[in-house]
Amino acid sequence: MNDYKTKSVCVCDNGIFSELAETLSASFGKVFYTAPWISAFPSSYQVEVGEGFSKFERVSDIWEIVEDVDLFVFPDLFQGPLQEYLAAKGKRVFGSRNGDELENYRGEAKAHFKELDIPQGPYKVVKGMSELRSYLQSRGHDKLWIKINLTRKDTETFALEGYEGVKNRLDRIEADLGPVADAMQFIVEDDLPDTRDIAIDTYSIDGSYPTLSLLGTEEKGEAYVAAVKRRSELPAGLTDIYDKLAPTLKRFGYRNFLSLECRTRKDEVWLGDPCCRAGSPPFELQLNMLKNLPEILWEGADGKVVEPEYDGRYGFELIIHSDWADRNPLRLEFPEKFRDQIKLRYASQFGKDTWIMPQEGGPRVAAVVTRGDNLEDCFAEAEEIAEQIKGIQVETFTRSIPSLKKTLEKLRTWGVPF
Repeated sequence: MNDYKTKSVCVCDNGIFSELAETLSASFGKVFYTAPWISAFPSSYQVEVGEGFSKFERVSDIWEIVEDVDLFVFPDLFQGPLQEYLAAKGKRVFGSRNGDELENYRGEAKAHFKELDIPQGPYKVVKGMSELRSYLQSRGHDKLWIKINLTRKDTETFALEGYEGVKNRLDRIEADLGPVADAMQFIVEDDLPDTRDIAIDTYSIDGSYPTLSLLGTEEKGEAYVAAVKRRSELPAGLTDIYDKLAPTLKRFGYRNFLSLECRTRKDEVWLGDPCCRAGSPPFELQLNMLKNLPEILWEGADGKVVEPEYDGRYGFELIIHSDWADRNPLRLEFPEKFRDQIKLRYASQFGKDTWIMPQEGGPRVAAVVTRGDNLEDCFAEAEEIAEQIKGIQVETFTRSIPSLKKTLEKLRTWGVPF
């Protein structure tokens, strides 16, 4: 692996992945970090994200340092035009470019996937709250999933089984959206019963993939488990979806992490949600498992696929929540010896104290990550660490481990090799 101590890198984030800057500080000579904060009325909660950490420097924006940065990394969504601009100026840029449209605009993306003959579950795109209500009523008590485009703060994906059970939630969404409710596009997906979540958690450089990757499954919003697999060991239906999307990624100049979240049942696979960025999970885990991450980013930004070197055969990620932290600063306490295995969101450092700054983006505040050659050991280690994380209304999802084990057993019976 090359020596990057003479190189500088800037992580251009939206607040979730300051841990990437922390990780890269071990390899690069200088690490900058920036996240958006500008508005008519700026909030200190946004300005302080990423502040106070000794291993990287938080900057207000890239423009005062742009000439001094050798590599720009965009782990998240929404900054495609800026990436294109920097690349046109000759800068190394690791990011999705405008390939994030495949995630941000679900209706159009689904139509494109259909053109590519990528299998998807039944769905319907409706416009406006009135049409959504009418369609949901027509479906009786079918289990359905409601999704929107782009503005995830308006509402995250949610499920229903019958209109009456979700009417109050729709009333609240409509009131919050105001006049936008009549123009909002909703994607309504049929439930796929007796299926399990599955994805190849990898990266793509102009439509090409490495031969080694993580095969992952998750208990949504609670925990994630992965095994290192060669391409030949992966389910054919899953690799087929990635192959069919490759030419599109190449046209976008896509150079970023990628997780095509799918559902599987026996020998069938359907594409659910493309995650055209560093996913959360699995990115927190990938930070610790990828021993040659700096080289992957450096060469990937130049259009070259570097094979990953994984530390361990298995990885596990346990999500940490606090409802308090969604709207209030949260002081998080944990033994320093576990710091490298606790990956923080929206974090700031004030002296020796670690704080999570509220962003009204949901209760997730951190993740515990473990890796090794024995999956049971990974589970046990994560439970031990999670028990020692303290803070107001902190909740760990150790209860999800038995559910994940059942999922792994079901996948094995379907011939999926974890």
